[in-house]
Amino acid sequence: MISFLRVFAYICIWTTPFQVAFILWGIGIVIVTDYSVLSLSVIEFFRNYLGFFLPVIDWLYAWVWNALLDWVFSLPMILHGTLKAIFSTWLGFWILKKIK
Repeated sequence: MISFLRVFAYICIWTTPFQVAFILWGIGIVIVTDYSVLSLSVIEFFRNYLGFFLPVIDWLYAWVWNALLDWVFSLPMILHGTLKAIFSTWLGFWILKKIK
């Protein structure tokens, strides 16, 4: 169990650069398009810039509570990504501190 938690913590920490890259990509989109920080939702980002993930999103709607997915995908992409990156990095460091 400790090795699983250690791997999970390292994954949380190692994915931080990818999350920061998506945040910067979103900021770049806001700068060069008519989107604002609040109007670029997660689903708009996926529809316009990562369209190959739409079948996965449709599959999620078949298995996960639709109201929850509607809420998550309607959040502003930059704010959602920033909070997710902060939380996952903190969680990774917290788990590592607790298991050592």
